[in-house]
Amino acid sequence: MDVVTTKQLDRAETCWVTALQRVRDSDLNRTSGAGEWTNAELINHLIGGGVRYTLLLGQASTPEVEATRGVDHLGDDRLESFWAHETAFRMLAEECDLQVPVAHRIGSIPGAQLVQMRILELALHAADLSCGTGHDWPIDESLAAFIVDELGDLILALGSEGGYSPPRPIDKGASAAQRVLLLSGR
Repeated sequence: MDVVTTKQLDRAETCWVTALQRVRDSDLNRTSGAGEWTNAELINHLIGGGVRYTLLLGQASTPEVEATRGVDHLGDDRLESFWAHETAFRMLAEECDLQVPVAHRIGSIPGAQLVQMRILELALHAADLSCGTGHDWPIDESLAAFIVDELGDLILALGSEGGYSPPRPIDKGASAAQRVLLLSGR
């Protein structure tokens, strides 16, 4: 991974971890900001995303990747489980050729795009989790600006694949964080 991507992935992980550390056991069954998912289902999805993205970078078959859906990835310690899978993803992303295509559900994409999608997933699901726990979204403005400037077109493309709700109108005075949420239909 290049230095910029590495730094932004670090920031996205920090954003997610901050949101995750705020979750109390009493929050787990509350509705998250991600559709009909509870906070527990959202956390499980995000941790499972680390599993799936690692498998994708490792060129696993579609059935192997899909078999991870619906599995309980939370473990006894949500934070520990997140870091175990995220560390495996990061290590593989550093070692493999990110120009090699992977067989994602939306089609064949370069590994580099998968890393960008992970940045989006971490940051946007941190917003969803924060909504579900009643906290402010812990994104820093430099990550938000990177997402708007560098990944905005990817958000729109993924939205057309059903990955995000349609974008909402963006006011001129909106902060980078507000623009990210509006671009992703939040």
